Parts: sequence; structure tokens; C-alpha cells
Amino acid sequence: MAEVDVLIVPSLRSSAVKAANMLINGNYNVVFLNYPCNLQSSIRSYAHGFASLKDLIAYIKRGRLIPEPANSWLYLNEPILDALQKLGKDVKIFCYKDVDQYHMLTYVASKIASLTLRVNLTGKVDADEWIKTLRSASKTETADWEAEIVAFKAEGKTACLAGIDGWKLAKSIRKFGHRTYVKCAERLYCLKPLETLEILLEKGKLTWEDAEKLIREHAEFIRDFVLATCNIDEAYCSWLEKHRLKQKILT
Repeated sequence: MAEVDVLIVPSLRSSAVKAANMLINGNYNVVFLNYPCNLQSSIRSYAHGFASLKDLIAYIKRGRLIPEPANSWLYLNEPILDALQKLGKDVKIFCYKDVDQYHMLTYVASKIASLTLRVNLTGKVDADEWIKTLRSASKTETADWEAEIVAFKAEGKTACLAGIDGWKLAKSIRKFGHRTYVKCAERLYCLKPLETLEILLEKGKLTWEDAEKLIREHAEFIRDFVLATCNIDEAYCSWLEKHRLKQKILT
């Protein structure tokens, strides 16, 4: 039986930096990355010093191994990649995300971007279409398969990087008998509107009124912060500052 830390890492570079430090200081025997499985051999080669970061990105681009732009992917993941070379050659590294599901999530993100643009252009919200799109990315059998990979290969002290929904992965891993803990890279984290929407939907607690409200808030987040700043971290910080100011005014 292994001890598995599921590390929740929000989609921010600053969160990736904190997660990287957790990996470096965690004395882990095994590290699972939430990257598609087709990256595993190239990630290992890089981690063990057989390839440079430039070589890794060139290989990913050449093989079209990830569906999103490589530079965007690198912005969020470079801190984690840097940490891998500091773990030591005895640490086992695996990529556990299903390739097809990873591509599906990227397709859903693209569809959500299109729906967001529609909201900002027309002011109208089709909550049913949003919910249908988000549900298309949720596949229980895939999640169970990914948890099984982690559970089968976990040993000693194991770290498993995950997104905001890492609690689901942890719940599935526990079924295999491992001592499993959920930790977050951020001590305090305010969920972005779309993340709140996804979690409420996953837990079956999303009302139509909440859906429309959160969709409008997400559209505002994209329009007023993401498109007005240089990167997602800057957008998030600006949005959070406004969010906190609004809370102070209300109280």
C-alpha cells in the first residue's frame, strides 16, 4: 500500500511554481503528471537530462502530441518541467491522462471559448448548451482508468498532479486501498466562475439560475480581464482584486 498525495494545481503558472516546490521537497518515490500518456517517454528523457527543454518542445510540436499551442502549454507547465530535473534519477515519472480524453477536453475548451464570445457579443446565455458541452467532457470510465493507472503503479510515497477536480481522482484511488490525501498548491484559492460552474455541475448542485449567473461572470472574466492582460496569472490577480473589493463594498 502506497501513500498518495493528490496535488491540486489550479491553472496558473504561480500555482505550478508552488506545486514544483512541493515535488522537490516532498521526497517522493513516484510522480504522476496530468499529461497525456503519449508524452511519457519524451518527458522522461527530458527529466533525466537526455534532452533539453528546447528539444522537448520541438518534439512535442513536431509530433503534435498535445492539441493546444505548445507555448501556452509551456507557460503553465515550465515550472513543473524544471522541477523534474531536480528530483533525481531514482524517482519514477509517469504521465497518466488518457490521450483521447485530453484531446476532448481541449475541444470542449475551444467550444466554451466560442460560447463565451457569443455571450459577450449578444448578451444572451444558452445555459442548456453550456451544460451539454461541459458534460461531454466528463467520462466516468476514463476517470476510473486513470485512477487505476495511478493506483497500480504507485509505490512508497507518491505524488499525483491534478486539476481542480483532483478530489474525484483521490476518491477513486482510495478504492484500491492506498492511503490517499488531497493537497492544494494554493493555501487560499478563489475559484474562477467557470471552475465553480463545473464543480456544481459535477456534484449535481447546479441550478439554472446559478448556471446563468456563473456563465455571465465567466464571460466578464474573459472580456474584462483575460483579454485585457498579458497572461492568465495577471488576469486572475486583477479579477481577484476586483472580487475582493466588491466583497468589501457589500459587507
